[in-house]
Amino acid sequence: MRFDQTGEVLGYIERFHEKLADDYSDLGKRIKSARSRMLLDYMSGRETRLADAVRKFAHDSSDPALKEWDPFNIDDSGIQARIREGLGEEASADELLGLALEVLAWLEGLFLRLEAKSGTPEQKELFAALRERTDREKHKLARNANMLLDF
Repeated sequence: MRFDQTGEVLGYIERFHEKLADDYSDLGKRIKSARSRMLLDYMSGRETRLADAVRKFAHDSSDPALKEWDPFNIDDSGIQARIREGLGEEASADELLGLALEVLAWLEGLFLRLEAKSGTPEQKELFAALRERTDREKHKLARNANMLLDF
């Protein structure tokens, strides 16, 4: 996918989180394991909150950096295939957690590439902040999922 403005990239990130929340929720309705359903419910809510945070920032911000950009392409075919492959009805809670952490690692790498490609300090700061937040989310997800699965 090609993006011409920073705001378009944020729209993509918002939709990515929304779709992942829907995918987790849909699987949670079909999966047999109660542990996996509980984890999917948690992960779906978490993705919805991330989408909302990105939407709120992008829609409420008057930052001119959102309108600037050098064209950038994002190839998400690999991670999308991995998501489809990993969201099977027989997936264990541990496999689902592993997939979610893989997705966050992919996003972290994407933000690192976007930060390196950014032409202005404001853009660099934006993508650095998204990368750092994703790293924190990765640790929080692992910790919370482990606590949740201990029940």
